[in-house]
Amino acid sequence: MEYLTPKTISRRIFIEGIGLVSAGLVLGTLGGCEELAEQIRNRPIRRRIRVGSPDVDADIATYKQAVTLMKGLPSSDLRNWSYQAAIHGTAGVGFNKCPHGSEQFFPWHRAYLFYFEKICQKLTGNDKFGLPYWNWNQNPDLNPAFLDTTSVLFSTRTNTSVSTLSQVSTAELAPIFTDTNFYTFWPQIEGTPHNNVHTFVGGIFGGFGSAVDPIFWTHHCMVDYCWYKWNIDMGNNNPNASSWIGVTWNYFIDADGSTASPMTAGITELMPLLSYQYEHSDIGTPVPQKIIRTKAEFNRLEARIKAGADIRFEIKNRALIATKAAISISKPFNGETRANAGAFSAIIDNDDAKETVFASINYVQLPTESDFFVRVFINLPNANTDTTVKDPHYAGSFAFFGTSMPDHAGMDISAHKHVPKFLVNITPTLKRLKQQQLITDQSLLTVQLVAVPFLGKFENPSTELLLDTIELIVTPVIINSKEQ
Repeated sequence: MEYLTPKTISRRIFIEGIGLVSAGLVLGTLGGCEELAEQIRNRPIRRRIRVGSPDVDADIATYKQAVTLMKGLPSSDLRNWSYQAAIHGTAGVGFNKCPHGSEQFFPWHRAYLFYFEKICQKLTGNDKFGLPYWNWNQNPDLNPAFLDTTSVLFSTRTNTSVSTLSQVSTAELAPIFTDTNFYTFWPQIEGTPHNNVHTFVGGIFGGFGSAVDPIFWTHHCMVDYCWYKWNIDMGNNNPNASSWIGVTWNYFIDADGSTASPMTAGITELMPLLSYQYEHSDIGTPVPQKIIRTKAEFNRLEARIKAGADIRFEIKNRALIATKAAISISKPFNGETRANAGAFSAIIDNDDAKETVFASINYVQLPTESDFFVRVFINLPNANTDTTVKDPHYAGSFAFFGTSMPDHAGMDISAHKHVPKFLVNITPTLKRLKQQQLITDQSLLTVQLVAVPFLGKFENPSTELLLDTIELIVTPVIINSKEQ
């Protein structure tokens, strides 16, 4: 059976404008009346990695076979393991292609995973293979298959479980998934669960050469599932601006080892509907799976995804806290605004408020070390590394993925420098503090940043964070229209 890819679709049907494929035309071309076309209904399944499932065991065995074959390919075959990892980034050079800290974070990694999966299918001869995903919220321990020191899936790592990592807990993920604005949703997923899992697990997975570790692909499959669940199961819309959907990449490698046809961000939106499907699992608060049984249902979903929405990153109000400062990770940062809680009372006091308050924290560059994460507190001047996430003043956290590196002679990495920008939704914290009478409308708002080492102590306590700006910003809540 031939599974659909952007290349096979483009040979069969019209691709209009910026390259968005009409799934409705695919269904019409492949037949099926009110039934889904067989190629779509039976597309490969990406399953949740867990112990005790024969299907998952079979997927891991195929993945292990694929990694072994890729590592055995000559350097002239661009499907080889090292080259595929280098597309993302290589140790000692920095990020080569991946757009971290960018609105293309989701679509770029989806395209990257898509072509990697196709290579795995071709090399193993298993066209039904789907990359399994590591749901760190439901299964925080690494699967035993990745811990066998004799296995091709093994890599040296600092931690093999994220069970103690609050950033993948339901308590921290649930508020992120309630965000309906793409431009504030993706940086929270990237900065909190994505970055923290990378740096906490550590080893080469925690830095620039992360794609060399086989768990990279299962981790990013989970990140892709986060986007899928938010966009498809939860009914949230992606942007429809040409500046987003029209971005093109022309350097991925297809299953035959050739440079793939140019890929646009817009086409990646439809990949989960046409080329693979996710086995359902919860991420934090349970959300019903969007089940598509008929061509009519498929067409409605495809139409919504293709149409997107006029979504923007708008700042309705802002309050500056600090700018241009060097702060030590060994000393908590405390910054005060000139705004009091009353300035945000329309949001704090209204459960149906149409705006959200974020702490926006922007740094000049990545730090020289990344063995820590940063907790954000509101109006708790004495916050320190011992202050837990159970404190009512706690708002959220983020981590730095990778470390700052200089340009290397003969290598232009300027276009791919990761500029660390983080958003933390502090609206729930402000509501909680006011309800518990820990702040009033007259209280000036303060923000505390506390660096917390993953392993109990900092590798280099003198590490400095070069701060660009910290401010409170107000952005509108996006109201998504229901599918017709």
